Amino acid sequence: PCMHAPLSHKMMIAVKVIPFCVTLPPILAPDPSLGVVGTVTLRGGSAVVWFGWGAVEPCGDADEHAAVVGCGRPAMGPLALSMPPAVRSGGRRDAAAPTTQLVAGGEEDMILSQQISARISRRTDWPVFVSCSVAAGLGGRMGEGGG
Repeated sequence: PCMHAPLSHKMMIAVKVIPFCVTLPPILAPDPSLGVVGTVTLRGGSAVVWFGWGAVEPCGDADEHAAVVGCGRPAMGPLALSMPPAVRSGGRRDAAAPTTQLVAGGEEDMILSQQISARISRRTDWPVFVSCSVAAGLGGRMGEGGG
């Protein structure tokens, strides 16, 4: 006889997807319909952050009083994963969050993905995936003020 265990509470945790957008000044993004768009996906004790250049689109639950509310569909960029820092004997924590690059891409976006995932993982104690594709939208010159 096959016995099925009931689903645990942790297995039934809902997935929450939070879209966001950031419009930029005309010097960085001459086309006002473009901006940095993305999502933050939360499930249990983990997060996926995905952002990049894309069309700013109104979302279904946009607040009419908000200055900018929207979402979009950025291109998939390099994907980094960071795990929470290890806790050693005596309760001492490692300073760095172990990070690996799962999908490679442009150097600037890879570095940015790794830094953001490590920072969020250290602060939340969660595994965090980050995909970032913004450098190409600035002509690959993030550190030079854009466009």
